[in-house]
Amino acid sequence: MAAITYPIAGGVVDSLVAAAPASGKKVYVIEKTFNLDTIKDTLGVALGKILTTDIVNLFNIPANTMILSAGIKVTTVAVGCSSTCTAKLRFGTTDITATADILTANTVAIGGATTTALPISVGASAVSCNLVFAIGGGTVTTNPTVRATLVCVDMS
Repeated sequence: MAAITYPIAGGVVDSLVAAAPASGKKVYVIEKTFNLDTIKDTLGVALGKILTTDIVNLFNIPANTMILSAGIKVTTVAVGCSSTCTAKLRFGTTDITATADILTANTVAIGGATTTALPISVGASAVSCNLVFAIGGGTVTTNPTVRATLVCVDMS
């Protein structure tokens, strides 16, 4: 089966996650936990079991935002992988965290100037924040649950 980009119909899983501060240029946190076994897109289509190189668009990062730091935490492990199985958080197609082992509970992967392109700024259009997977062996029978956290500044 070919790798997919989810949601199939485009868009993101949760369009309400990224909320800009009420006024002024303030640092704010975007944080959301995603149970990848139960999520559905706006059309009600479920993700299905993740395959290698699958991409899950989680939420949009508002235009004119600077991402200062990013991290993911595996809160519930994936089941069914027989070897290296990882996920990393991306801004569009740019890595913003190191890879996290999705077979180990409480694994945390962060991004910074030495490992990724952070800080990084979002241009004039919103960009999706997504997870990309690498499944080294076996077949995922239970998707992981991950928490994505971004520290941002409104630069508009």
